[in-house]
Amino acid sequence: MLFTSNKTPDKWGEFFREDSSLLCALDRIFDDAMVFMMKGSSYRGQNCKTISITAGELSPLPKSE
Repeated sequence: MLFTSNKTPDKWGEFFREDSSLLCALDRIFDDAMVFMMKGSSYRGQNCKTISITAGELSPLPKSE
């Protein structure tokens, strides 16, 4: 089983209700786990293009007849 997160496990309680079932499940998962802490640039959004548009001065619309 593979879990990924951008938060360390000690911060997971901020996003999940800290009831006994969650704490019990996390205890079981991390009891015999191999944890890899990786740092570096994210691959997310590498192909994302950003376009910036600047609007000029607004002019009133012509009145319809």
